[in-house]
Amino acid sequence: MRRYLPVLALLLAWAGLARANGLLIPEEKNVPPLAMLNHHVTISMEDQVAVTRVEQTFRNHTDRQLEATYVFPVPKGASVNKFTMWVNGKEVSGEMLEAAKARQIYTDIVRRTQDPGLLEYMGNNLLRMKVFPILPRSDQKVALSFTAVAARDAGLVEYIYPLKTDGKATSTLQEFSIQATIKSQHPIQNIYSPTHAINVTRPSDREALVKFDRNQALLDKDFQLFYATGDKDIGFTTLTHRPISKEKGFFFLMISPRIELPKDQVIPRDMVMVLDTSGSMRGPKMDQARRALKYCLDNLNPNDRFGVLNFATTVNRYRDSLADAGKEQVEQAKKWVDMLESTGGTAINDALAAALEFRGSDSSRTFTIVFFTDGQPTIGETNVDRITKNVMTRNTANTRIFTFGVGDVVNATFLDQLAEQTRAVSTYVRPAEDIEAKVSSLYTKISHPVLANLKLSAGNDVRLEETYPPQLPDLFQGGQLLVLGRYSGQGHAALKLNGTVGKEAREFVYEVNFPDKTNDDRIFVEHIWARRKVGYLLDQIRANGESKELVQETIALAKKYGIATPYTSYLIMPDAPVPVASAGGRAGEMGPGQALGFGAGVSGGFGGGIMGRSGIGGLRRPRQGGTKAARRPAGESRQA
Repeated sequence: MRRYLPVLALLLAWAGLARANGLLIPEEKNVPPLAMLNHHVTISMEDQVAVTRVEQTFRNHTDRQLEATYVFPVPKGASVNKFTMWVNGKEVSGEMLEAAKARQIYTDIVRRTQDPGLLEYMGNNLLRMKVFPILPRSDQKVALSFTAVAARDAGLVEYIYPLKTDGKATSTLQEFSIQATIKSQHPIQNIYSPTHAINVTRPSDREALVKFDRNQALLDKDFQLFYATGDKDIGFTTLTHRPISKEKGFFFLMISPRIELPKDQVIPRDMVMVLDTSGSMRGPKMDQARRALKYCLDNLNPNDRFGVLNFATTVNRYRDSLADAGKEQVEQAKKWVDMLESTGGTAINDALAAALEFRGSDSSRTFTIVFFTDGQPTIGETNVDRITKNVMTRNTANTRIFTFGVGDVVNATFLDQLAEQTRAVSTYVRPAEDIEAKVSSLYTKISHPVLANLKLSAGNDVRLEETYPPQLPDLFQGGQLLVLGRYSGQGHAALKLNGTVGKEAREFVYEVNFPDKTNDDRIFVEHIWARRKVGYLLDQIRANGESKELVQETIALAKKYGIATPYTSYLIMPDAPVPVASAGGRAGEMGPGQALGFGAGVSGGFGGGIMGRSGIGGLRRPRQGGTKAARRPAGESRQA
């Protein structure tokens, strides 16, 4: 009995930390929990019933054989189906026994130095599994699966996977990944995570695949996933937050169309594809861009028309006018693309001007531009803000420009702005990513515009204010529009979403409740709104120059909500991080015993944007502003 006292004491000492994600805690007092190598989560959800499988690999960095206890916080109401551990490279399943019998078997096996796995309920939804032996300088893999029913409220299903720690957050030495498969008897219409930058694939109306992966991930927040179901052509999900009834509330709208739409709702189009063949695109980037463009050519409809041009130091056209998308014309265009080589400078301004000239006078056909580039102008006009303004001046017919960023180093700020201001979307692909999955997702949006020229309004009893994005982009098949704002008034209101399909005006009406007061369950709505507003303010500063009012408003919001910007830094105190305004946007050096400050720096653009990504609060990551390069994180297309 004495032998187990150190283990239990250690478990109690780590109880707060163990409430987060699975830990492997050695019995030896002075050995901390083993480093987590990988953490993989696979979720299968069918009509709210979620089966979650967790696989974790830990590394024993010591030169000793260890005995340890694996602890995991199972969500409230969940039941454990299976636990396994890897012995000599093979997965071995455990069996559920009475606690006393299991402990006796475990003790006997430890004495014979064989590999056992013992799972016990410790209280507070915490499970533990004895693991022995863990060989010196080796990895130990364990797995656990459990079933739970996800919460549902007013048609909105919420799934939570526990990761958040009470103490110092754990992290993975290598990969952390989550993959969720969702199936429903009713059409799935909105999918969103306020905590992680998910990538969503929709095989059909009633299925969805959600993915997230990150190397060396900090596991500092629970994974939270929302999805809604409904039978309307355009799904409309609303989340509200109003902690103080006398103040304005916050709202978060998720708008998405059905995946399977009638054929008559697909609009014929003219498409011009613009390929960057400058020297900076040499190598794998050029190969990816060429394959993406050829995918678009192969998927044109027979009644579509197309144009192709490439640019480096100068601009070249496949043809001077739009070509019919017949098989012979498409094959000839593909051969022309295959002969292109990457060399010279990057005349982005001239290329976009030439692409806009392809637009004809036939207003019955939708005209779009697809721009494949790394976004680094070096010839002619090189200021990206002026290039964007030039495009908007020439773009008198509201042409949508879809941007496809290629490579690790991409001027994402410029490409996002170009897409947003023309009501399109941007997509990014890294060298090792699946190019076909990315370009097919983008092409689906290009080929199937569901509703254009959107406007959102409410009745007289409720007023919508400070809405972001201020200009709503188009709604595309497979896409999702996220709208955040403030509201005043209260009660049920008829929200109207107006737009056009071709030349036809359409209106969708939704009954939404805007409460007088709510609890703090959805405080993230307020924080996401604040991040979107800060991003919008910084976009205005970058585009139009600094003004005292905009800078002061940015600093005030950043300090209130803990947002790092070019004007604020974090001051790390013993109890909590506090954002502070920094002189010149940079934190000074701190001496011994002083608080540590860090910030974005005045030359680093915050890149908040008006649409944002599906990351933490939909916020874009900090990246370089102006004409400098920017590194795009996590490579999936934006949730627009």
